[in-house]
Amino acid sequence: MATVVELKQKLANGKWKVFIPAIIILFIVLIIMDGFVAVPAGHVGVIFDQGRGVLEDELDEGLHLKIPFWQQATIMDARTQEYTMSIAPGEGAIHSDDSIESRSKDGQVIWVDATILFHIDKSEADNIKRELGTENDYYTKIIRPRAREVMRLVIARYNALDLVSEKRTDIVAEMSKELTNAYENHNIILEEVVLRNVTYSTEFAKAIEEKEVARQRIKTAEYQKEQATQLKEKKIIEAEAEAEAIRLKGDSLRNNPEVIQLEFVNKLGPNVSWGILPNSVTPFFSLPGL
Repeated sequence: MATVVELKQKLANGKWKVFIPAIIILFIVLIIMDGFVAVPAGHVGVIFDQGRGVLEDELDEGLHLKIPFWQQATIMDARTQEYTMSIAPGEGAIHSDDSIESRSKDGQVIWVDATILFHIDKSEADNIKRELGTENDYYTKIIRPRAREVMRLVIARYNALDLVSEKRTDIVAEMSKELTNAYENHNIILEEVVLRNVTYSTEFAKAIEEKEVARQRIKTAEYQKEQATQLKEKKIIEAEAEAEAIRLKGDSLRNNPEVIQLEFVNKLGPNVSWGILPNSVTPFFSLPGL
């Protein structure tokens, strides 16, 4: 209590003047601190002036000056950002949301996981600030609703199985084209649409599995049939070749009777003696010797 009384006495005696330099120094420090704007790498600064509103000239990376307390600076991220829609809660480094539930052309309910990569147009940062606000504002006003709307509309133009077939590339290209147009109107540049995962209802997934099993069985049966046909054709070719060989051999024997004699001699045992006589000579055999 005594200390408070002494302070009041010093103030009353004019000794408060000793605090004036400290107050001035503190005020100057505050002015200096508020008069500088540091823009980090990959960002852009936008100045709001109390009298003129949002200024057109953006602040590039580095240190800049502004009028203390009269002007406010907004730092905006101009790097690649992502908006992730996933069936896994919390997935996505920057913005995350639930996967898109949509209905295909053939009436199937589909859940799609996707990631939208985008960045703001640095040269139009003042207009983005003026029309949409800060990062969270343009995310909730433009990025999220446009992405989910466009992807639902595109999915509805295709059958359920198109999303996992060769048409998947066409679907992604169509989504990218429509989202590019939607975002460009608000000075946001789309980089890529990544279609990551497609989930079907349990009943439809089961039907797909059964259909695939049946298809594999048909392919197996077709393969077995093809193998049997090839084997049959092989046997026919071999039989035809063998028949042709027999026919050629028969023709050869008819045209060359000596060949028959040669074949006969070749079949004789090793103890049998033989010889060739002229056609005019009649062979005599010793019956007792036989």
